[in-house]
Amino acid sequence: MRFNLSILFAVLLSPLVVQSQCTDLFISEYMEGTGNNKGLEFYNPTAEAINLSGYQLQRWSNGEATATDWVDLVGEVAPFGTWVLVNGQTEDVDLGGGATSPAVDPVMQALADQLDNPYPAPTYMNGDDALVLVKDVTTVLDIFGKPGEDPGVAWTNDEANGYIDIGDGAAWLTSNHTLRRKYDVMQGVAIPPVSFNTFAEYDTLVVNTWDGLGAHACACNPTGINEVLVEVQTSVFPNPSNSGSVQIEANAPIEKVTIYTASGALVQEDWASAVSLNGWKAARLESGLYFVNIRIQGGSVFSHRILIQ
Repeated sequence: MRFNLSILFAVLLSPLVVQSQCTDLFISEYMEGTGNNKGLEFYNPTAEAINLSGYQLQRWSNGEATATDWVDLVGEVAPFGTWVLVNGQTEDVDLGGGATSPAVDPVMQALADQLDNPYPAPTYMNGDDALVLVKDVTTVLDIFGKPGEDPGVAWTNDEANGYIDIGDGAAWLTSNHTLRRKYDVMQGVAIPPVSFNTFAEYDTLVVNTWDGLGAHACACNPTGINEVLVEVQTSVFPNPSNSGSVQIEANAPIEKVTIYTASGALVQEDWASAVSLNGWKAARLESGLYFVNIRIQGGSVFSHRILIQ
């Protein structure tokens, strides 16, 4: 069963999907890695096990107004536990003309509770695909991205342009990143957003990060450690830079800074011993596009895309 866009909005506005917090499954981690290294983690925020019969993940690809493919989740999620869905391609596939669709990293697949369907399937997503988690066909539990919107390459940090990519140098956040749901998020997004602001509910981690799979820290868990939640802001300037140097600042203590090329190669990594309390300077960068990941004390990671001219 799939929705078209008009049906989705009608369902989302019905009383059937009005939820309290900490009552049902939601997306806790999103992995859009290199090749087919892609997957989702779902979190059970309740004190009871959840049987996944009737739960379905849909992909709304490239701004389509209806679901283009979907997978039925199968299994049972323990109380305050997770369920990991990973792309199921176990071998390289020859696409002809010298092109290959690569197998998923075996390490990532080994962390899965369930492997996705063959292509086309939700975990063949790219950064411009919306995802919708539904239950029993009519109840929408969570939405990632904005169904019906093609953001370009990915949804970005560009608030002025509705967080879509218009080629102005904004950081791509839903492409080549792992996104982890913030500790204070206790339920899914049940109404399509006016615009998709990734930072509102997700922390950004570097591409091909899987070390957090299988566990999720959430305020719904009464045995968890309460976290002090602050509105963290980070900045990298000037951007673009003509000098090969940029200044990195935050309104919270910086723990680590890493810089990657556009192809994912690590260029520079500095821990707190080399990073001042709330600022740091990167120098001698050659011309090109880079991703800067700023890790704040406590674990939150913020990503910026910079251009060195």
